[in-house]
Amino acid sequence: MTASTNDPTSKTKRQWLWVLLPITLYVALRLPILVHAPGGQDEQWFAVPGWTVWNEGIPRIPYLPTKDRSTFFENADVCMFTLPPALFYVQAPFHAIFPPGYPTSRIPLFLGAIAAIVLTFHLARRLGSSLSMSLLVATLLALSRPLMFTGLMVRPDLLSAFCGWISLTLLWNYLTPASEDRQRRLLVGSGIACGLGGLFHPLALVFAMQAGVAMLCARGQVRSKALNLLCFGVACGATFCLWLPLIIKFPYEFRSQFFPNVLDRAGPGLTSRMVWPWVSLRHHANILFELLGPWQCAFFLVAIVLASIGLWRTRPRREAIGYLALVWSSVYLTAVVAGLHPIKGYWVYSSLWILAGLAPAIDYLIASYSSKFKTIVALSVWILSIGLMLPGAGLRSTWLYATNWGDPQYHGTHFIEEVLDELPKEGLFLADLSYVYPLYLSGRETLLCQERQQYWGDRELDYTGILLAWEGEDAGWANQYDASFVKRFGSRDVPQECFVDWFVQKNKNNE
Repeated sequence: MTASTNDPTSKTKRQWLWVLLPITLYVALRLPILVHAPGGQDEQWFAVPGWTVWNEGIPRIPYLPTKDRSTFFENADVCMFTLPPALFYVQAPFHAIFPPGYPTSRIPLFLGAIAAIVLTFHLARRLGSSLSMSLLVATLLALSRPLMFTGLMVRPDLLSAFCGWISLTLLWNYLTPASEDRQRRLLVGSGIACGLGGLFHPLALVFAMQAGVAMLCARGQVRSKALNLLCFGVACGATFCLWLPLIIKFPYEFRSQFFPNVLDRAGPGLTSRMVWPWVSLRHHANILFELLGPWQCAFFLVAIVLASIGLWRTRPRREAIGYLALVWSSVYLTAVVAGLHPIKGYWVYSSLWILAGLAPAIDYLIASYSSKFKTIVALSVWILSIGLMLPGAGLRSTWLYATNWGDPQYHGTHFIEEVLDELPKEGLFLADLSYVYPLYLSGRETLLCQERQQYWGDRELDYTGILLAWEGEDAGWANQYDASFVKRFGSRDVPQECFVDWFVQKNKNNE
């Protein structure tokens, strides 16, 4: 045998090659959707600021010059403050390589999802799981609905959660007594990652609190704990303060957007929600069922219970308590910090911790079988787990987009380009979330079509036409804008097919 064959480092590297399998699966399933899908939920808000950062240095929504504070987007055409801006600065460099549009804005989330798969594999191995079960939970994350939506939808939830996973993993390394690299730089790195998570989304408050409790409960003297908290807090705060120059430059926009959207919508104060969390927990139980669907919801309920039992039985007591506190507090804190917010993407944060903890639990359960049956049981677990994940995993969408690759009827960007070639180029145009961004990129004067009175009040809108897809049709916005139907482009017979309705003003149509 060669020396390299006996080298543990070489063996570890070879084991890491296995993680390419769930990564390849994720790319194969999600890339067709990333490329082809028109604008989806919330992408009308979070896709274009990366483009304006690349061109102007300021994140803003140029097609949303509303003056109504209740929209949460007052003066968003000046500067975007509804959420912290890190996502937009991460998006910006991709515009140097790819043309602007929804697909380009999705790339950082897509890459973040791949990194999450790798991290799941790493954490499962760190918890003592076998290669087979570590690979299984990474595959399950790749198939899961939380990662499907957050890895494809232009929102900052996934990247904020990823910073939280990194922050607590670094803190875990720092606080592990047996760690050979217990150095202050790990603690500083943990604080920086936490602060960076806050620059993506206020969800960072969840893992900031988890980190604080972990440092307080760790072994050590009071002075050492205080020093750890101070070091972490300074690193976290200094990173978060990178937002300050933008806030100082646009103080009114910050107050009029961030406070109504983040603080006012969450419901009663955080302290009261933590003491009496039932309203938040009921609210998010409904959200979780909508997000996961019945099969994946059942899977995650079983997974968190099995992970708790398995870790308690297999890991050193202090490590088991710490990780179980991490898993269960991620569920509790996500619900109470989010409050009554309707967003589902927050739950990707708990999903990774649960799945990573599930891997050693499965190993523990099958360890009692004789070697003759272990392979059969392990294979059965693989088949059952993946079978529960497949419903709602987006397989139909992937199939339709992949088999119709580049077909304008299934390609949002190509479809709207063909539609716009048939429409006038002068005048004011409105569009809903599906095509407002490419409409703006076409050089036409563009406004986002939303609730007429709330967003535009009594402002006179002498528009040339309105383009409405599923959002506008379902909401009946044509009636609010006194618009007359002219033509439908495409078809709505299949959800993955592209379609848009063209409307003009009734008085102009009569003329």
